[in-house]
Amino acid sequence: MLPEASSLWLLRLLRDIQLAQFYRPILEELNVTRPEHFEFVRPEDLDSIGMGRPAQRRLAEALKRHRSGHKPKNWVYKILGGFVPEQETTPSSDSPQSLPEPEGGLKCLIPDGAVCRGELLGSGCFGVVHRGLWTLPSGQSVSVAVKSLRVAPEGAVGTELGDFLREVSVMMNLEHPHLLRLHGLVLGQPLQMVMELAPLGSLHARLTAPAPTPPLPVALLCLFLRQLAGAMVYLGARGLVHRDLATRNLLLASPRMIKVADFGLVRPLGGARGRYVMGGPRPIPYAWCAPESLRQGAFSSASDVWMFGVTLWEMFSGGEEPWSGVPPYLILQRLEKDQARLPRPPLCSRALYALALRCWAPHPADRPSFSYLEELLQEVELSVHGVTHQECQVALRATGGDVVSAIQHLKVDQLFHLSSRSRADCRRILEHYQWDLSAASRYVLAQP
Repeated sequence: MLPEASSLWLLRLLRDIQLAQFYRPILEELNVTRPEHFEFVRPEDLDSIGMGRPAQRRLAEALKRHRSGHKPKNWVYKILGGFVPEQETTPSSDSPQSLPEPEGGLKCLIPDGAVCRGELLGSGCFGVVHRGLWTLPSGQSVSVAVKSLRVAPEGAVGTELGDFLREVSVMMNLEHPHLLRLHGLVLGQPLQMVMELAPLGSLHARLTAPAPTPPLPVALLCLFLRQLAGAMVYLGARGLVHRDLATRNLLLASPRMIKVADFGLVRPLGGARGRYVMGGPRPIPYAWCAPESLRQGAFSSASDVWMFGVTLWEMFSGGEEPWSGVPPYLILQRLEKDQARLPRPPLCSRALYALALRCWAPHPADRPSFSYLEELLQEVELSVHGVTHQECQVALRATGGDVVSAIQHLKVDQLFHLSSRSRADCRRILEHYQWDLSAASRYVLAQP
């Protein structure tokens, strides 16, 4: 039997507090059809229809909110912190590339019929990603990526649903040029998150593309590393640890721009030590993990730095799998007992490999911060971008036998054209940055 139109308010109220099973008894046995009728309902009356005292207290609180005009937030709002309906957002311009920018940085709820899914792009532990087309209220269409919750025949598993919603709640609070942007959530079957589309796919797919696709230039890989470091500085400042840095999770938004994606393993850092410790066995990317993560399930910004070093190694090894052929349960032994590290790829300079080795320091406190890595990478990128082969082939022997690349005969104007820095910065670099030759983590700029 369908509910009477005049009593739909009662059904909605009871559903919001998970007491919908009492709709018929309240309506038919207690003759409640209007909110004010509850003034004549006694606890004994509710006892008679089988409603316990805790449920009665929930009902009383819901009635207070109903009378004051404050509607209780449903589970989506409780978990996500409050989306705004799509109807309340408007495109910022008529340009085909413009996207709605909701007030206050909030994302939007998107009607199920506004998103059309296309080809499959990939899949993960709890979701599948399709290329999609999002039709805005204005009629404008935007190409997007749509991640759908993987639903088993018996319905969504609680853990998977929680992971999906946690990823949404993380993404809706992030806004950085090198982090994949969330546009909104579709409350359909299945649940879907609508994200910006990175049309060129993952960096890993590009690195492993077969011939005749040319390899990526070293200068471009250095640029990608600096972009990644900048994104991680932002995440760390917000008290978050990514836990899944790898080239498969770096997407190419354009030929010269990457975006960090897949926030399913992101967690907040807590406590005085700024760590997140796993509460039980969960899937983690063993070959990318720091020793403390494998041994104790402990993650921090320093463990993300370790993963950054492994990602650097991937980039310069052409997308090879780290520790290929080593069983996951032996990786920790190789790292700690054998003190083994991934070997230097042929395309990786000794300077960059030394940087990776610093990221793989056994003790988390000895690893560089992402802000420091960003500075170093900007200098490395500056030294290799656009410089001729002859200018880069001078090798100086440093303390300990390390080979450090040196750039000679550069003038201020030359350096200015090779970088985005000002002439004053270029002059300062050339005149004052006579870097320590024993530090193989940096390139050397010799006096002009």
